[in-house]
Amino acid sequence: MEDFLFGVATAATQIEGGYNQDGKSLSVWDEYSVKGLIKNKHTCFTACDCYNRLDEDLAIIKELGINAYRFSINWTRIQPHGKGPVNQKGIDYYNRLIDGLLAIGVKPVVTLFHWDLPVEFLEFGDFANREIIARFEEYGKIVAENFGNRVDMFVTFNEAAVVLDFLYERPVGGGYTPRSKKELVVALHNLLMCNAAMTYSLRKYSKLPVKVGMTNVSYIRVPKEPWMEDKIKEATFKPGNKFYESNTTYLDPIIFGKYNEELIKKFDLDLSFVQEGDMEYINCGFDFIGMNIYCGKMSEVNEKGEVVDTLPSVNAALGNAGGDFIGTASVMYYGPKFMSERYGLPVYVMETGVAVTEWKCLDGTINDSMRADYIERYVSTAVQARKDGVDIRGCFVWSLMDNFEWSSGYTLRFGIVYVDFETLERIKKLSFYKYKELIEKLKDK
Repeated sequence: MEDFLFGVATAATQIEGGYNQDGKSLSVWDEYSVKGLIKNKHTCFTACDCYNRLDEDLAIIKELGINAYRFSINWTRIQPHGKGPVNQKGIDYYNRLIDGLLAIGVKPVVTLFHWDLPVEFLEFGDFANREIIARFEEYGKIVAENFGNRVDMFVTFNEAAVVLDFLYERPVGGGYTPRSKKELVVALHNLLMCNAAMTYSLRKYSKLPVKVGMTNVSYIRVPKEPWMEDKIKEATFKPGNKFYESNTTYLDPIIFGKYNEELIKKFDLDLSFVQEGDMEYINCGFDFIGMNIYCGKMSEVNEKGEVVDTLPSVNAALGNAGGDFIGTASVMYYGPKFMSERYGLPVYVMETGVAVTEWKCLDGTINDSMRADYIERYVSTAVQARKDGVDIRGCFVWSLMDNFEWSSGYTLRFGIVYVDFETLERIKKLSFYKYKELIEKLKDK
């Protein structure tokens, strides 16, 4: 397992703070915070203050014993307003982070877009306006030229479906008017064009040979019985409840060069606006597939040969993201297996984790035994899949530390490190030490 990545993941807006520090401009999440649209009027302004606590956090990462760290770049920190010259102070921060990781033997895995769109983009229609493609192309060039001499693994978009959900269908905090279906379809298409633009820039301007992929929400069914696997796999790639949330929505165009026909038919998608050459441009290909997996959906084949969802056990551990976390831990086996077999590419689980009810005990400890158990089950299952021949090459726990959980503010804690959001003290939880032990045990298998 020497080449398997055992990591943790974070996102810039969720941990950095310093929202207007050293030349950074506002992202849409800063704007949501300013307008009071986040739960309990929380803001991302300080978050975990990682921007000012880099050395402290690098020491925590070193102690954990991981060999990879996935983080994202805040576009508005390195290129204020999403256009014009770079902000050197922002570049310097990420250079210190990358160099610090390499110095302790940790591979930096860099996400370019983890939802922090420059707020100015709302003025010209964001992803509904093709002008955005050139902006993303330039952004990819800036990232490649500044970090592509030391980073060789990049994620373009994180959970594109959520980008469309937050911006278009269910605007954060109800602070904006939901967009029409037509605008959503156009936005989806332009987002795929933006993905290609970043991918081409990363490959062209990076000094290292780079691997590029996208990380998506994964809607994975798992078979109740092994003999049901083929049917369940087929059902996993059927259109879901929304056209932008299906497993084929993004990867089929990128890898196969066309939108999924079943998807077009089910949702009656009007693609007449697509211009000549667009699909060839979108068909940029990937080097790997990123999957964010938190739980699966147990399914079975009924007497009619139909795939149907099963009801959770009465003892099911139902998490905040829905679904039975423990009963469907095999999602870490079947999810990567199904995805790799369909697209012929290696898979990395870029996020897996769980929020639990927890607090700092009187003795100062955080005994999150349930999270520790979850991590052991899910990461161990991923490693077993690898041993059985599934092309999965890494697993990243969400998250390194408690953070700003988007529209939920600070009401959910996913970290293996506790953060006191008043004092910004970091306290390693039980899950931190258990994950460290697990890595030591698994990496030699």
